[in-house]
Amino acid sequence: MHYFRVPHQYWEDRIIKIKAAGMNTLQTYVSWRSHEMVEGVYDFNGDNDLLKYLYLAKKHDLNVVLRPGPYICAEWTFGGLPYWLLNKPGIEVRVYNKPYIEAIAKWFSILLPLVKPFLYVNGGPIITMQVENEYGAYGPWVCDKKYLQFLLDQYKKYLGDDTVYFTMDNSNDRRLECGAIPGLLKALDFGPNRSPAAQLQMLRNFQAHGPFINGEYWAGWFDKWGGHHANRSAVVIAELFDEMLQLNASVNFYMFHGGTNFGYTNGAMSKRPGSYNVRVTSYDYNALLTEAGDTTDKYFAVRQVMSKYRKLPPGPVPPNSPKWKSSKISLKTEISLFDNLNQFSKCVKRKLPSLMEHFNQSEGFILYQLQWSGPLKNISLYGVHDRATVFVDRMKIGSINRMHFLNGSLIVTDDLPDQYTISILVENLGRVNHGSYMAIDFKGINGMVLLDGKNVNLEDWTVCPLPLDTVQPALRNTANLRYPPPGSPFTPTIFCGPFNTTNGNDTFLDPRGWEKGMAYLNEVNLGRYWPTEGPQITLYAPGVYFNSKYGDNVICLFEIETANPDKSVVFIDVPVLDRHKEGQSDSDDLVEF
Repeated sequence: MHYFRVPHQYWEDRIIKIKAAGMNTLQTYVSWRSHEMVEGVYDFNGDNDLLKYLYLAKKHDLNVVLRPGPYICAEWTFGGLPYWLLNKPGIEVRVYNKPYIEAIAKWFSILLPLVKPFLYVNGGPIITMQVENEYGAYGPWVCDKKYLQFLLDQYKKYLGDDTVYFTMDNSNDRRLECGAIPGLLKALDFGPNRSPAAQLQMLRNFQAHGPFINGEYWAGWFDKWGGHHANRSAVVIAELFDEMLQLNASVNFYMFHGGTNFGYTNGAMSKRPGSYNVRVTSYDYNALLTEAGDTTDKYFAVRQVMSKYRKLPPGPVPPNSPKWKSSKISLKTEISLFDNLNQFSKCVKRKLPSLMEHFNQSEGFILYQLQWSGPLKNISLYGVHDRATVFVDRMKIGSINRMHFLNGSLIVTDDLPDQYTISILVENLGRVNHGSYMAIDFKGINGMVLLDGKNVNLEDWTVCPLPLDTVQPALRNTANLRYPPPGSPFTPTIFCGPFNTTNGNDTFLDPRGWEKGMAYLNEVNLGRYWPTEGPQITLYAPGVYFNSKYGDNVICLFEIETANPDKSVVFIDVPVLDRHKEGQSDSDDLVEF
């Protein structure tokens, strides 16, 4: 269970359920990105309160396997690394690179002393710590042993020699060799499509003695926009788990409880140039506990297996939490982005390329506007990271999506006035979290803009960074809002509506009828919605995010493409995570790397 994907108010509930299934250990990554969003400014509060998480593990007599990375993959934006690393000249990640290792050394000087009191040798719950993460898969075949040794030396500098350190890689002899540190314990990770006996033999060919550890037993899988929802059989997962226990294996379920990629925290995959697919907001993972922490058939199947090997805790499994649903909520407040840019951004005059990183912007959107005149038939964009929606004087021309094409051209069919404004709104869909293209994933228009074949990068562009982590400031300043001219075509707009509830239970936002955008509940960014793409439809709305004491709440949608005709939303009491487009291939939905 990753602490940074679950509201901290719910950690103890999930931990109790994990223990009730017979488990004796928690495993979590540490998200550097979450703790140091701004370089040199550290956050260990709220959902980032790692020390509280470790305390709860000890309180409930559970061990902890800690995975500080610094790279964690995890389908988490930039693999858990902070975006600001990309602004360091000469940076290369996951190798022995001076600016990279200097940043790691500084971060570890903060993190590792904090966790030291929680080591097992100091009476705490942490029994082992992973060095890097699946390093053998980074490549092709980077195998930088100097880098790995640097990380181990940092661990030992702050934590000493009495903790068990390990590396972990997936099922490939070359990866095992590439990701290993001589003398260090080696773990594997693999899913139900691999034979545990064969995996053990492969490990023994490499490491003759020591425990057989499946450090990530993939009980489900992650979802991508445009794909299918993962669905792995409870029976198969339980049977393979039993088979591993018969071999005296130590097994970690990845995931036992997945949680949510709230806000903009989802990652993306880019295995080769031009390849890019994006993780959805939900990290339900088809895990043993659902995104909302509810037990499943898979949970009880695994619990039954555990009962054969150890005595289960006394008492019943805690019940699932109640859910609630609402009537329609009207979103009557409308805030046109293009008409109120001053509420959300400090726009500047720039040449292109001008990227999010140039503005110390981690995530969200960036808008490029250009005043132009004369005939125009074709707008071409090169190097779109990641999704561009193009307008000419408020008329949407179309979108270019890196999930399909890195470059693209749009045809202008409408008659144009003598002078007009070209607006290009680019969305950061998620930073690459796995593969060798991580450190070149700069967000915005990385290449050229061509107007009828003419490169206009050096023209006088207005560039507006739009983090849009919240929309509350604009809601508090409605008296100064500007509105589009009557009869104008739709442009990206924030729709908000108040509603009253004192219900503090969980629910799920249903954005069907809308096309694509971001959802905000009070001050919290719930994440991306994209019901026309699927498979995820609803967004998890934890009860702790509602103002249940006084009942005054507001829900907002930042809609990029097409508004719901009746401009309303509802909350429903069951999630919808498995609606995919007709004809969508699932060829790589469950491919294990």
